[in-house]
Amino acid sequence: MSTRHEPIWRPSPERVARSALTRLAKRCGVDGFDGLCELARTDLDTYWRAVIADLGVEFRRDFARVLDTSQGIEWPRWFTGGQLNFTDAALSGGTARPDDPALICLSEARPRRQWTRAELRSEVEGAMARLCHLGIGKGDRVALLLPNIAETAFAMLAIARLGAIVVPLYSGFGPEPISTRINACDAKLLITCDGYVRNGQARELKPIVDVALALCPSVTHVIMIRNLHGCRTTMAPSRDLWWDDLPTKAGDASRTLDPNDPWMIIFTSGTTGRPKGTVHVHGGFPLRVAHDVAYHFDFHPGDRFFWYSDMGWMIGPMAVCAPLMLGGALVLFDGGPNPNNPTQLLRVAADAGVTHYGSSPTMLRMMASAFPSLPHELAPSVKVLMTAGEVIDEETFRWYAREIGGGTAPIINYTGGTEVSGGILSNVVVRPIVPGTFNAAVTDVIADVTDEDGRSLRGTIGELVLRRPMLGMTKGFWNEPERYVEAYWAKRPGLWSHGDLAIAHEDGHWELRGRADDVLKISGRRVGPSEIEEAAISGGEVVAAAAIGVPDPKSGQAVMLFVVPRDARAHDDVEFGECLRRRIGAELGAGLRPKHVVVVTELPRTRNAKILRRVVRSFVLGEPLGDLSSLENPSSIDAVRLSLTARGLIPSES
Repeated sequence: MSTRHEPIWRPSPERVARSALTRLAKRCGVDGFDGLCELARTDLDTYWRAVIADLGVEFRRDFARVLDTSQGIEWPRWFTGGQLNFTDAALSGGTARPDDPALICLSEARPRRQWTRAELRSEVEGAMARLCHLGIGKGDRVALLLPNIAETAFAMLAIARLGAIVVPLYSGFGPEPISTRINACDAKLLITCDGYVRNGQARELKPIVDVALALCPSVTHVIMIRNLHGCRTTMAPSRDLWWDDLPTKAGDASRTLDPNDPWMIIFTSGTTGRPKGTVHVHGGFPLRVAHDVAYHFDFHPGDRFFWYSDMGWMIGPMAVCAPLMLGGALVLFDGGPNPNNPTQLLRVAADAGVTHYGSSPTMLRMMASAFPSLPHELAPSVKVLMTAGEVIDEETFRWYAREIGGGTAPIINYTGGTEVSGGILSNVVVRPIVPGTFNAAVTDVIADVTDEDGRSLRGTIGELVLRRPMLGMTKGFWNEPERYVEAYWAKRPGLWSHGDLAIAHEDGHWELRGRADDVLKISGRRVGPSEIEEAAISGGEVVAAAAIGVPDPKSGQAVMLFVVPRDARAHDDVEFGECLRRRIGAELGAGLRPKHVVVVTELPRTRNAKILRRVVRSFVLGEPLGDLSSLENPSSIDAVRLSLTARGLIPSES
């Protein structure tokens, strides 16, 4: 396990002293991080009152109580009796000055643009005027189908400021997933653009939108933003309106809201069934992500935050909320990432002067494969590195720290999810950091690893659970309360079952081992797929891997491993696979030696570069592929099919 190794990074006394966590501990009158955790466990009201004061978040009316579970542990209410609008903090940025940078936008197709705090407020007020002109008010659902452009941030904040509900959609969706999500929440308005450029190729959105909206009777208007130079867009009379043609002058129409009023419905995809519309509230998601970015990512006023993600995934709205609320700047990139140019995002970070840089483990492995030693001019000067979305192997962790962090920047390994707004486990900069692990649970979160009956486990794999509701937790699924309870609370009554496999060590470190849905059961032993994938990657010949379980008459399940080699031309696929089988067996034991190793040119992944194991598993087992709307590289489907057919593991299509 990674905990056998020495920490890769240790905080200096100066780093601890200037950290946001130490600042908060002093405000609370407790001794360091351990004192903060104890305070949050025993007195959540005092803890969150201190956080709100420390971050400069102003309630328009003070709250009586932080957490109220009188309606049941499944349905917590937050900051009862209070009133707020979180965009007050996002627009003011606490101590930020009007001429401080707030938003920096780079693009494949446009010159760099930048907005100050004062300009951001003006743009958001202009967006509010446009929405008011179309009759958008409290509770109305407004869908966003937009790339990472400035207008996306303006619209998201304007919708929230009016008390309406934003519904961010993945910009790569086709017509069916767009219409499914719009109809699920009866969105009244869609804000989109004519198109965007990805990896040098133009993609028009309007034809896709027109097909989708033919099935969406609730949408009365579409606001179009000009983003694709030279695109000729056909507008539907009375329905479609250009962003630039709508009025931008109006009074301050911001609403005073209950902290439990919804501000966002963000959909998550599953292996089967309808997408789940997780509901997030004004006093939940924005405060959670501001808390985590401040104290776990150690973000300070004036810092600059860049974590490439589509706005349809959690990191996108997180990036719009947290840096702006904390007095820093948000960096957006409308483009790639380009698999043929894996350092493109690093160039963006360097150009924008990014201090906090985030990336997925798969994206980092792509970079490391192309540049085992990163040219000096490509390394941005950053203070903190971040990673999330999947398990990160030790070698990639070390490369990230060495080549992008220069050996001085801490890596904040972070895991949580859309359903809880932010993190459950994280690293903190006041403790040593060990590759591939988490050195803490998030400060106010009571997390545990348990067996199927809810009994705590230490040093062995189990499921990650919450023993108390956490601020930011979804307020159910939109119009589907029973489905929400069944998904997270029914498995272990009284506990939130998060669906992740993890190990909690006695020394306080945690490891993530993949999704519970992906667990392999071999000869009665539960094995997380990441344990096998990390062994495959650790030798340096493999840049991406996906391990699944397949039926086996002797052991119940056997391992089938899919790998993308670093240099496919240098190997015979069968010989390469056999060598990998032997090495993994020697490292992990004969019981975990893969039954088959399948070499592929690419694996199914999201735009954030998260590998979709369940798509591979469905192929092998002959099951429906499920929801593919988040798939960034459809060509991977054919790549997997071709390799399986060539090995005789599935029938050929003839």
